[in-house]
Amino acid sequence: MNPQSHLAPLVRGIHHIAIVVPSIAAARKVYEGVLGVSAGEPEFVADQKVNVLVTYAGAQRIELVEPASEDSPVSKFLAKTGGGMHHVAYKVDDVAAAIAALKQAGLRLIDEAPRKGAHGTTIAFVHPSATGGVLTELVQEPAHAH
Repeated sequence: MNPQSHLAPLVRGIHHIAIVVPSIAAARKVYEGVLGVSAGEPEFVADQKVNVLVTYAGAQRIELVEPASEDSPVSKFLAKTGGGMHHVAYKVDDVAAAIAALKQAGLRLIDEAPRKGAHGTTIAFVHPSATGGVLTELVQEPAHAH
């Protein structure tokens, strides 16, 4: 069965693109100073052991992600690649429903249940082997953000 048909009523668009960087401070100089994007303040996401800086290029959200410890899930990625595009995140209304739909479709998941993400979001990751080699995140905004 086509997994797209399972998520078609759930996906609302791209939520963000995540880029792993060795230093948010250094990357911020390029993204804000040279590329002209706007940015808020970094947030520490304890569950993932990362610092996240949300930037905006127009209406498009780009998250700069730096490992906050050597055992952060992105530390290995950074060591292997030197940084770069890490994942694509899709906005969904209900992460739990999206997980159920993907499970029903037989896709390999990293997260079998929703978990807390940055800025009060609820998230889940889909294994890259299920999505053509691209790590995929599902993001549900907090109720007050709608």
